[in-house]
Amino acid sequence: MWLYSLIPLKIKKERREKMLRKQTLTVIELKSLILARFNADKSKQVKLQVRLQQEFGNEVEEKKPEDIAIENKFADLTSGVLARRLKRNRRATPLLSSRDFVRFVLPMISEIAKKEGNQLEVEERKMLEKLVKTMFENLSEIMYTMIPPRKNIYEEYWRWVTTVLDLAAERGVLPIELLTLEEATDEITRRMFTKRQFIALCKRTLNKFMDADVLKKSIIQPILDMVAEGDEEERRELEKEIEVEIMPQLRENVEKSKAVINTFFGEEAKRIYATA
Repeated sequence: MWLYSLIPLKIKKERREKMLRKQTLTVIELKSLILARFNADKSKQVKLQVRLQQEFGNEVEEKKPEDIAIENKFADLTSGVLARRLKRNRRATPLLSSRDFVRFVLPMISEIAKKEGNQLEVEERKMLEKLVKTMFENLSEIMYTMIPPRKNIYEEYWRWVTTVLDLAAERGVLPIELLTLEEATDEITRRMFTKRQFIALCKRTLNKFMDADVLKKSIIQPILDMVAEGDEEERRELEKEIEVEIMPQLRENVEKSKAVINTFFGEEAKRIYATA
């Protein structure tokens, strides 16, 4: 029976260790971890993108260096905010909000302008700013779909951090190096979620964002607003044209994409949890 008396002490020790980690990890270290996570996720996104391109009969193309630079800039800005918020750990403050993304607009436009040789016209810049702002405002919702319902996003991010640090310590490797190994990121996923939870979260994200009306609102609508600014008659005509000529094809493509992505998620779940 003496063993049971040690359980509360063990729990308290684990809590103390977690608290110490939160206190000792610097913002720079947290940012490095989050950037490594972005890079690990990116490799899976590339696999999915290739699958989608093949499904639609498109030629698989490698990303251009300037496009990679834009993605890296976005990852750097996002991870910086996340690291600072996690370090402060003020639960009343959103971990990442649409306001944060709005602040990213100007630096992201500057990065896009570099791609175009800094030759953006005034109207092009205005349209891009409006488009990027609207898209970014919707992006903050993505984070919350990958958090189990009724869970606190701060706690879930810290749970991921401690899971990474624990596994790195067990294997005697640096956490950043750990996140470059697919087998290790699979193990982190297994420790974070059951197979059922993983599949549910994937489906939740898929249903939330692979929706023709959501895509219309976040991508087509800002362009429409810009083109028909101040002209309600032209706006109505363009809306009718979009609904008749663009939306049927978009809805068909979205449903086809959802089927491909759903299959991909199923394969990932089977692969990740094969050893569970």
